[in-house]
Amino acid sequence: MHILSVATVIFACLLATGSAEQAHAGQSRLWSAYDSVLSNAKYIDLTHTIEPAMPIWRGFGNITFSQAVNKLTGKPFAYNKDLFVANAYQLTTDQMGTQLDAPAHFNPYFAASDEIPATFALRKLVVIDVSNKVATNSSYAASVDDVLEWEAKHGRIPQRSV
Repeated sequence: MHILSVATVIFACLLATGSAEQAHAGQSRLWSAYDSVLSNAKYIDLTHTIEPAMPIWRGFGNITFSQAVNKLTGKPFAYNKDLFVANAYQLTTDQMGTQLDAPAHFNPYFAASDEIPATFALRKLVVIDVSNKVATNSSYAASVDDVLEWEAKHGRIPQRSV
């Protein structure tokens, strides 16, 4: 959720439960936290754009890309007629790009993605880069040795990190 949206929700909740002064104080604390921590943070985008040439595990089929078609006219959306265009994707799997792989993916009794709180993703992040190993072996899977090698260089991985 966008930080301004969070501020608005907190402001509304505080107005409903207390005075305007209390609401302003809550809003000020939130904005202060943003100013002191988030506004100076370094953000690294780890996402992958869904595109025709993106790597997908060889067990899945290819992705198909096309223009989205207006079901009323049977024609692709166009700027000059519809004031927008849209793309259509036929995905053979949801196992591609950047994703949160929910525990239920491996066991039906574990949490599904809709059962994982949003705060789960707000954690210390560790990236163990094995891209050089994948470059020489496309079937390479990260191993315990990779983790131990990373820890030897950077220290122990913090508890509850992702």
